[in-house]
Amino acid sequence: MSKSQRSVLGAWAVIISCIALYLCLDFILPSGEAPEDAQEQAIEEVAGQEADAAEAGSMVGFKETLQGKMVSAVLAGGPAQMMTEIAIQQIEPMLDVGQGPVTNLCAAILLARAGENSKASTEMDAVIVRVEADPKSAPPAFLKCARIVQMLIRQKADASAATAISSEDAEFLKANLNWYGELMISTVSFDPTFEGNLEKSQLLLVVSFFTFGFIVLIAGLGGFVWLVILAVKWAGGRLALPLAEPIHTALTLPWIFAGWFALTLLLSIAIALISTRAGRLSGGLPLFLQLASMVLPLAALMIGRWWGVSWKQVCHDVGLHCGRGFWREFCYGFTVWATAIPMLIAGAIIAFVLSLLLSKELSDAGHPLPEAIAQATWGTRIVLLFLAVVAAPIVEEIVFRGVLFRHLRDISQKWGRGLSFVAAALGSSFVFAAIHPQGILFIPILGALAFAFCLARETRGSLISCMVAHGFHNGLVTLLVIALSS
Repeated sequence: MSKSQRSVLGAWAVIISCIALYLCLDFILPSGEAPEDAQEQAIEEVAGQEADAAEAGSMVGFKETLQGKMVSAVLAGGPAQMMTEIAIQQIEPMLDVGQGPVTNLCAAILLARAGENSKASTEMDAVIVRVEADPKSAPPAFLKCARIVQMLIRQKADASAATAISSEDAEFLKANLNWYGELMISTVSFDPTFEGNLEKSQLLLVVSFFTFGFIVLIAGLGGFVWLVILAVKWAGGRLALPLAEPIHTALTLPWIFAGWFALTLLLSIAIALISTRAGRLSGGLPLFLQLASMVLPLAALMIGRWWGVSWKQVCHDVGLHCGRGFWREFCYGFTVWATAIPMLIAGAIIAFVLSLLLSKELSDAGHPLPEAIAQATWGTRIVLLFLAVVAAPIVEEIVFRGVLFRHLRDISQKWGRGLSFVAAALGSSFVFAAIHPQGILFIPILGALAFAFCLARETRGSLISCMVAHGFHNGLVTLLVIALSS
């Protein structure tokens, strides 16, 4: 075995050791101290600073609120009987016991909103009985909220047999159920201010989804056409080969990735320990720590200098150059995003199939960002938007498309361009998707997105178009979440 082969194997030994440590941290550290928990805490603690009184907003999450807004928009969208039937179809999955007591409570409120008072009351009785038998299955304030909601549902069904809600109970309901609390109260006792805001929210919801859908549709059609053109060029041998150039950092690339992984893991553990020891962090410290945990591990790029490779050469080999011109690469980034849409659709189909095969525990997916955006101030939302649109794309493209994909392409060159590209793209994309906190179900979707970025790296050489496509995608999704949270 040559010295270079031993070096590469040594780097991968470090990478595998980091992966093993990462997977074992749930057993080593107490609950709430694992790196994935720290990433969520660093984001959620910012929003949590505004939710101290009565655990405000902590019971109902963004997902349930969005479902509620969609149902309310359906109820307001056409003939009463037809819309009610459609709304009930949307509510039914939320009534499943496996969804949890809070989601079941939200579903009962939506049933009352739809005029299904008897069914809503029956569901509330069942939820209250379950939580009374197992109080730990729901938040501490749940039973009080549930009993208030049950009283309001009965009041809506038979006003003569009910007692008016006190101002204290109304405030408690709004504090703990947030939007759903206001919806329940206004359903029983019409609140013109809330109903006016709800109408505006419904309009924004419809406009946001139609705008997002229109952009995705047009971009997806164009992206499909461009993928066909790329395939024809590839088959005819007319596609550029920027990665065929000699690489001077072949031995250092795996060590750069190993160094980045190790530094990221160490910083994540440190942040987890700081968060749990200090309790809730205040001010902008959580976001600062989140940014630091993203950026500081890029110091691993300096490993190339330790091996005697110039900084200019390191940058060139990982794609930190202007390619065919900065603005040309920048504009091409939007084409890259368009080519990702058909791949995302394929990834979503795979995810749907997996959701049917996996257990609920494995198929549960979510990300702390929507919850943080829903509870955050506009200032915090702007910072989160910066992290999603600028910081994350730059760092992740350097690490995964610049370093890892390039390394995998280099060690598999002998397989031929087609097989080498597919193997390197699938490998780096899987790692990219797996480290994100959305869960197993999102791995095919994020992996498909990463595969499109690998294709851009393969055909352009420069990372600029990948960063632009990545940032545009994150920005579009984050802006949609902000619109839906408003």
